[in-house]
Amino acid sequence: MDGMTKEGKEEYRKLHAWCKTSDLAMQVINAKNGAHNFYTNKTETLATNLIQSILLKVEGSSAQKSKQGAESRKKLKQQEEDDFQSDSDEEDLAADTTTTTSSPEQPEGAQSVEELTPPQPEDTSSSSAAVDVATKLSQVNVQTASEVAAQRRGSTEGTQTAADAANASLFARNPELENVQRPDPDNEWEVEGAPDYYRKLCADLKQRIWEGQGECTCKIGLDANGNPKGLSEADYDKAIETLTKIGEDLQAGFSIMAEKIMKENPIRKCGEILIRRWGEEDYIDMRIAICGNVDSGKSTLVGVLTKGLLDNGRGLVRQKVFKHKHEADTGRTSSISEQLMGFDSTGNVVNYAELRSSEEEKHTKHQLNSKELSEKSSKIITFYDLAGHEKYLKTTVLGMTGSMPDYACIVISANNGVQRMTKEHLGLCLALKIPFFCVITRIDMCPDVVQKNTTETVVKIFKQPGVHKLPYQVRNNEDVVICAKNIKDDRIAPIFHVSNVTGENLGLLRKFLNLLPIRKDWNELAKLPSEAIIDSTFFVPGVGAVVGGIVSSGVLHPNDTILLGPNPNGHFRQAVIKSIHVKQVPVNAVSAGQAACFALKKERRSDIRKGMVMMDAKCKPQAIHEFEAEVVVLYHSTTIQSNYQPVVHCHTVRQSCAITLVDRELLRTGDKAKVRFRFMYKPEYVKVGSKLIFREGRTKGLGTITAVFPAGAPIPAAVKEAKKVEPTEEPEETVKQ
Repeated sequence: MDGMTKEGKEEYRKLHAWCKTSDLAMQVINAKNGAHNFYTNKTETLATNLIQSILLKVEGSSAQKSKQGAESRKKLKQQEEDDFQSDSDEEDLAADTTTTTSSPEQPEGAQSVEELTPPQPEDTSSSSAAVDVATKLSQVNVQTASEVAAQRRGSTEGTQTAADAANASLFARNPELENVQRPDPDNEWEVEGAPDYYRKLCADLKQRIWEGQGECTCKIGLDANGNPKGLSEADYDKAIETLTKIGEDLQAGFSIMAEKIMKENPIRKCGEILIRRWGEEDYIDMRIAICGNVDSGKSTLVGVLTKGLLDNGRGLVRQKVFKHKHEADTGRTSSISEQLMGFDSTGNVVNYAELRSSEEEKHTKHQLNSKELSEKSSKIITFYDLAGHEKYLKTTVLGMTGSMPDYACIVISANNGVQRMTKEHLGLCLALKIPFFCVITRIDMCPDVVQKNTTETVVKIFKQPGVHKLPYQVRNNEDVVICAKNIKDDRIAPIFHVSNVTGENLGLLRKFLNLLPIRKDWNELAKLPSEAIIDSTFFVPGVGAVVGGIVSSGVLHPNDTILLGPNPNGHFRQAVIKSIHVKQVPVNAVSAGQAACFALKKERRSDIRKGMVMMDAKCKPQAIHEFEAEVVVLYHSTTIQSNYQPVVHCHTVRQSCAITLVDRELLRTGDKAKVRFRFMYKPEYVKVGSKLIFREGRTKGLGTITAVFPAGAPIPAAVKEAKKVEPTEEPEETVKQ
């Protein structure tokens, strides 16, 4: 009764006096309220007429009550007592009825409100007719109490599972809505007088947001054939209002990606909209690796994007990104630095409102920490600032393979041009099949001729057969939208020209980062058994051993029992997760695609190392001593033969391996072959299909694992024969090289 209007309470009292039970009366009132909340005024009028018809029959039949009517009421009451179990009280049942009534998806056999409009009352009507109408009305989108009780008990019989219930939407797909046509063929967002079409739009957008893992794009101004025809300004504003209403119903925000005027007189516009769910409970997590040659401005670019502070041209901003003192002294990054940048549901940067100069920074009040950032953001981008010096190449390779980046950003200085390490990092992106974009910095201090030569060199490299990318120079918002929509396919390579001192074109880069889509389908990976790759270890006083890593599949919870390993002997042992933190925020679960820290019970940090994994206790993982891979040699000065020992990088695994050539006697630059690797010191956990990079000095190669052999596994006959082959003498032409 709480929250009802005066007229609603009057209807409730009249119906209560008629049916002698509050349950059915609440169902009738909720049916009316549901029609008011989720349908248009037309449907509400039908529901109101239905209520009034029932009341007329009740009042008109008061003098004609008979024994038959009393028996009908008694049967109805008995039926309700059987359906609705005694453990659900009046308020809970009303709440459950309201929730299920508001859902547009009807159970099998249910009728719509329009179909339940009663005929005109006759003089010979009795209370039993009203009972029949009210009984039909109570069947509209109402769950039985057995289903409600089963859901409360957590039973899976006849109810949805926990995962399905979490993914169920308010506007679920209804087969009856699939054939609903739009009222206006030239305006997809015209919903006035069409409640079913509005529900269809909500259901379609909800599904697309789920498929897009939290966001999707839609267009305004398309006709029925999908051609951009444009809308008048009035219709365009109505479409924006419709999207605003849908966003509120779906708990999502929207931002305008691009607008285009198709016709001047009269004005007809088209628009492209980004819809993103609110980040109150969950947010989109994306990782971008920042690579490039030393002294190209990588750390400065990351600092400007995440801190909102323009550089002074002498390295002011990069001091806020460095992790160690020697990095600040030398100005060179030697480790992997992680910095966060957040966007809200409307596409605005959460870290700061606008870029500031060094003088304005003194008046800045409070900088958001990672905890506050995660609470206010709908999308968070983690930048991995990698080292550019050749001396730290192994650290850069670890950051590219272990952090599982969605995209890579290759930073090039406009005045220095493309250097050798720039090509090395470009080769890593190609080897790992990571889509990348290029940012040319220092355009404020570089002459136009030098900047043009640098751009031409970059375009020429991207067009080479080994790279085979389509370079696209970004100059306006339309270019940003085009690049953001196509970079996921790893065919296009956007090129930005920015200045970290003046802030020129940084707005285009920020918008591009906001529009970047998720590359992997983490929703499907979350259904697999749990697995997390460890990339760092800590010891926290009072807590114990803490490990950090990325969940590659499944879902992990606190107090879960997992398998941790392999140890130097190749064994996995059980461990218990004490707590989980994501970006310094304690959470109850972490799913595939998220980076998190795990506190483990009764574990020593010395017993845990990089490259170990945490897996579901139901799995039976095996430590791998040897594996086969299809490899290609990118560069070697002479030849590669059996017993060659490079360093292999595979995710966070980094160890020297001895190779055995299976189908060839030697390898040179550019050769492809099947090679067997054997770990030199301890077994590791690798899987078939994983990408690997092997290097030794300037020798580099890449490959894909095709088979794994645990300890004690029989060696194939081809490998045994290859081991017996004596190494041949170097050919004369090879010695000359």
